[in-house]
Amino acid sequence: MINVFGKYPFKGIDYHNSTTLDSIPMVCGYCGNNVAPDRGYHITAGKQPWLNVYKCPHCGYPIIYCVRNFESLPGELCGRSIKNLPENISALYDECRTNYSNKCYTSAQMIARTILMHIAIEQGADENLSFAKDVEYLDLKGYIPPNGKKWVDFIRTSGNQANHEIIIKEKEETEKVISFLSMLLLFIYELPNTEMN
Repeated sequence: MINVFGKYPFKGIDYHNSTTLDSIPMVCGYCGNNVAPDRGYHITAGKQPWLNVYKCPHCGYPIIYCVRNFESLPGELCGRSIKNLPENISALYDECRTNYSNKCYTSAQMIARTILMHIAIEQGADENLSFAKDVEYLDLKGYIPPNGKKWVDFIRTSGNQANHEIIIKEKEETEKVISFLSMLLLFIYELPNTEMN
């Protein structure tokens, strides 16, 4: 489970006085399950409906749903869960996905770029190499799958823009970055450690 709000998010929320709300199908941004919560709190601004705070029926964490634009926060996580990740890469990948679910697209792309460097070093590259050399190392050592160089180049170039230019990244591009990154992590860490029956 990815924890969006810190170590003990909303530990003190008391749902005993919650009410029945319209059930809204959504994907929980904490546990990733498809849910349709119907309990929580309705918040108004004046007489106008504003927010519903639902309790996820699976993990119990609160999902904020904006009645005006039909969006939930945290939103759905982008990218799949990957098994067998080293601890530092796992933490960064979770952070990248969490930033996406909270609509922090520029920072999500910056982290995705940083993960490439961590992968290279974890796979034996010299820590003093430039970022371009880290990517070259991954390619030369066969860590990038066939026809996957364009994925890594996309992660690298979009991350470079987020890091070095005055630019705000958008959702669609960030989805591609995280999707490509998850495929790379799957190729390097999960698939080689999958048992064959």
